[in-house]
Amino acid sequence: MSGDAGLVTYCGIYCGDCLGYTGVIAEAAEEFLDVLDKYKFYMTAKHVFPERLGDYDRLIDMLLFMTEMRCHKTCRERTDEEASCVVRDCCKTHGFSACHECSDFEKCETLRSVLGGLHLDVCLKNLREMREMGLEAWLRDGTKHHYWDEELP
Repeated sequence: MSGDAGLVTYCGIYCGDCLGYTGVIAEAAEEFLDVLDKYKFYMTAKHVFPERLGDYDRLIDMLLFMTEMRCHKTCRERTDEEASCVVRDCCKTHGFSACHECSDFEKCETLRSVLGGLHLDVCLKNLREMREMGLEAWLRDGTKHHYWDEELP
C-alpha cells in the first residue's frame, strides 16, 4: 500500500479508501438516479409494480441523500468549527498524530465511542500495525483494513 499520511485519520482509518472520501456510493447513487430517470422508471413503479414499489418516492429520496455522502475534506483538513471529533480533540490535546502513539488506545473509551463502534475493529487493526511498523512503513507496506471486509457480528 502506498499512501499519504494526510489521509490517515486520528482513529486509524485511511481516508484514501473511505466510501465517503472516494465518493463511490455517491457516484453509484447518481448513476442509478440517471438510469431511473432516463427510462422513466417511475411509470413502471406506478403501473406495473404498485404493490411492491408504491413507496418509490422514498427510494428516490434515499438515493438523493446518498448522492451527498461525500467528504470533501479529511478530519485533518477540517477546522474545529467544521467538525467535532472527540478522538481528534484527544490526539491534538496530547500532541499525537494519531491514536497509535498513545499507550492506551487498545482500551480507550474515547476511541470506542466513535461512530457507535462501526469502525472499531478496523481502527484497532490499523493502529496496531502503525505502532508496530511505524506510520511511514505502514503507509508503504501495511495492510489496509476496512470495515466492509470484516465479519459481521
